[in-house]
Amino acid sequence: MLTLHHVMRIPRTAVVVPILGLFVLASAAAQGVAEQQSGRSVERPLAPIAVAARAEQGSPSVDGVLDDPAWQSARPITAFTQVEPSDGAEPTERTEIRVVYSDAALYIGARMFDSDPAGIEGRLGRRDSYTSSDALTVAIDSYHDHRTGFEFSVNPAGVRSDEIATNDDPEGDSSWDPVWSVATTVDSLGWTAEIRIPFSQLRFPGGTHQEWGINFSRTIHRKNEFVRWSWAPNTEEGYASLFGHLQGIRDIRPPRQLEVLPYTVVKSDFTEGADASNPFDDGSVYDVTGGFDLKYGLTSDLTLDATVNPDFGQVEADPAVVNLSAFETFFSERRPFFVEGANIFRFGAGSGGFIFGAPQLFYSRRIGRSPSRSADAGAGYVDNPVSTQILGAAKLSGKTAGWSIGVLDALTARESARLQLEDGTRTTEPVEPVANYGVVTLRKDFRNGATGIGGLATSVHRDVGDPVFSALRSAAYSGGVDFFHRFGQNQFTVNGTISGSHIRGSAESITLAQRSSTRYYQRPDQDYVSLDTTATTMSGFAGSLQAGKVSGNWVYGTDLYAYSPGFEVNDAGFEIQTDRIFHGIRLTRRWLDPGKLFRSFRVQSTWAQSWNFGGTTLWRSAFAGFGGQFLNYWNFSFGSSFDFGGRSDKATRGGPLMESPRQWSANGFIGSDFRKPVSAEVFGYFARNRYGGWGAEVGTELTIRPTGALDLSISPSWNRSHSIGFYVTQAEDSTATATYGSRYLFSELDQTGLDLTVRMDLSLTPNLSIQLWAQPFVAAGDYDAFKELVAPGTFSFLQYGEDGASTLTFNEAANSYTADPDGDGPADTITFGNPDFRFRSLRSNLVVRWEYMPGSTLFLVWNHGQSGFSSDPSFRVFDELRKVLGDDQQNTFLIKFNYWLSL
Repeated sequence: MLTLHHVMRIPRTAVVVPILGLFVLASAAAQGVAEQQSGRSVERPLAPIAVAARAEQGSPSVDGVLDDPAWQSARPITAFTQVEPSDGAEPTERTEIRVVYSDAALYIGARMFDSDPAGIEGRLGRRDSYTSSDALTVAIDSYHDHRTGFEFSVNPAGVRSDEIATNDDPEGDSSWDPVWSVATTVDSLGWTAEIRIPFSQLRFPGGTHQEWGINFSRTIHRKNEFVRWSWAPNTEEGYASLFGHLQGIRDIRPPRQLEVLPYTVVKSDFTEGADASNPFDDGSVYDVTGGFDLKYGLTSDLTLDATVNPDFGQVEADPAVVNLSAFETFFSERRPFFVEGANIFRFGAGSGGFIFGAPQLFYSRRIGRSPSRSADAGAGYVDNPVSTQILGAAKLSGKTAGWSIGVLDALTARESARLQLEDGTRTTEPVEPVANYGVVTLRKDFRNGATGIGGLATSVHRDVGDPVFSALRSAAYSGGVDFFHRFGQNQFTVNGTISGSHIRGSAESITLAQRSSTRYYQRPDQDYVSLDTTATTMSGFAGSLQAGKVSGNWVYGTDLYAYSPGFEVNDAGFEIQTDRIFHGIRLTRRWLDPGKLFRSFRVQSTWAQSWNFGGTTLWRSAFAGFGGQFLNYWNFSFGSSFDFGGRSDKATRGGPLMESPRQWSANGFIGSDFRKPVSAEVFGYFARNRYGGWGAEVGTELTIRPTGALDLSISPSWNRSHSIGFYVTQAEDSTATATYGSRYLFSELDQTGLDLTVRMDLSLTPNLSIQLWAQPFVAAGDYDAFKELVAPGTFSFLQYGEDGASTLTFNEAANSYTADPDGDGPADTITFGNPDFRFRSLRSNLVVRWEYMPGSTLFLVWNHGQSGFSSDPSFRVFDELRKVLGDDQQNTFLIKFNYWLSL
């Protein structure tokens, strides 16, 4: 339990360095003011206004030819400004856009004039893919909250892209797939686009008169030219806050449309080398399932999304990894229901700067995760579920009474393993309880989106009445409040968060939480937390504060985060380390106007340090780097950091502190012009510590676009490292008084890995595409020079078989080691398995996607996997790649058919 009188012990440098940081920031601010006073000053013009005209003579026909009478009644929009390559300059080509509307939809008619129509790039691609083409983008802030934009893009080949973007995430969420239509035409004047966006696909408040935010942008690919209607200097941060205004829309009735997307899945699993006597999987398993998704507009700006018995068989598999740490691997969410609108449930609005940031209170991959237990049938057969079935999930999102709101609720099933015991008896064993996941978020913006406050809360409830689930928490809650405030013409920002967590369960489950790698309450050389094996609850808090300048040539900031030891959000969120206090300073000088050599250039530096709540300095690090873009559009970045060392409270995995050696590292990246038919990038990293440990990684990505319909990328990467003190295991021994009654075993570790990722996109039409992902992967680890930590807080070891009377023997038959710390002395011997490994795998995913009618899709999927393992750590790449082709195969063939119904 966390004792109040030991909440924080911060060393003196923790006070001195922030004061120094404020001094540096103040100096940079003064420099920035001087720059503004003496240098070129570019101010953003007033937001422009576009006027939509009602289509009194009938709605336009979406055919790509702008000859409908409705277009003649609309006022043309022509005042565009360059963003790239010359920010603020006049465009080299003229663009003309008109906006009209009917009772049911908004229409955009765009004429992109071009002095060289033969040079217009229009490549085929699947929906939402990057096609290296000319493009037109319409971004609509129908909420008019100056934060959120619904983007609709099209290239001359008619390939569509759509996403929801925000000020906090301008890159956007491309999983959003509204039902809208577009037609394009290339002619002697350039190219045209005619777009129809049903009002049912937008969200907006009720009222007779509508005023929305809107922006239009155009890409001229061969010139690398990007122009925008509502322009702001490239030194100014923002997204929807920089939009112009759309006026003139009147008397439209917000539809309350019901959309239903039923689906059917037929799946076949084939496993090579399966036991033909296995009653659950003899090598051929067939299944037919079904379900549906639902979308209903409760009001004009509140939408309900629901899914019943969802299937995500078309989703790309996770990449293969070898994780030798005590911490969980983070995998990105790829399931469409949870990816769409994920930004709504993101905590910490305005957070940026260092990567640590606000805690991730919600991690949607917790829903439907792998079961927490597995069953063992001994010499019999067992069928353990690989995931937890999602019975149903629902999301409510939108705005009401000036507040943005998001609610998500999901119910997962009780899962049981099927067993056939050695005597032929059939039975089941529960491996995961019924669980309910809930998330609620609220947010309100002020000052046209320049200030905001919000909150997010999560809850998880499990039915753990069955004694087999005693190690699981029965309930978990987390919640927090965040805020952001931009001022000084949006050049400066301050934002922060405060959050808390509370978990409940049996004494066993809370003890496991206290002993987890996230916090290690059992550490013997600290006195500010204690392991309470009778506790049935645990609580904690976290906070963050950031301030700095985000616009202009000088960009700087300071960041402070604190996660208390008892902070636990991993039931619904993701956090691998708590008991942390962090402070950092960052300073960047940018040159964004083209010069004689660079199109843009930046120099950046950071200083960062971290402590735990006991006041131990964990690390202190300085970084300096530079990067930018050459005039030929090649990008580059190089940097180096120096870690001054500290002491780790995680290295012994629940044991005493251990020295973290000082080290230096360097990294670099260079990438060619991505617009070309062939482009490449190369990156590298190297680090070395004071004791001779080192690590290196190099990789490249080659992208080939031989035709307008094919996009191929090949991304090999190689890594190798030599660790001096890598954790192996630990054992209790009362004679090990120097290390609190336990021995902590380490070794040298030579680790090598090769990853080759291949992606191919072949588009036959804008609505029919073939996508391939494949990953051969090989990794090996050779453990040597086994040893134990001699004293807490050091990097000193006793090497078995070399130092003193210690011995080390290997049992080849058992594939295990036995270490004796003192030969004939009183210390206990320690036996542990040979940790050497060599792992190989081949994973692939082939998807044929056909949107056979708007909103309705047919998927044909082939998932493939092969893998092998050995305790021989020899790393022979070509041998392993050859062997993996001979490993037993696992193949899944899937047909998924859905049909969009608008009711």
